[in-house]
Amino acid sequence: MMAPPAVINYLVAHEVAHLKEMNHGPKFWKLCEKLCPDTDRCKDWLKRNGGALQAIVFE
Repeated sequence: MMAPPAVINYLVAHEVAHLKEMNHGPKFWKLCEKLCPDTDRCKDWLKRNGGALQAIVFE
């Protein structure tokens, strides 16, 4: 939940899309983009910053 709201929305859309398409094929990405028009921007953000989110330690 440390990601920007738009990225969180994308992650939710990604998982919801898996309820219909259990793969990462063209139909999946089309549905993902329909659910989240910012899919490409959010995927890029995660590629650049996702590792830093996993480095946060909560105690």
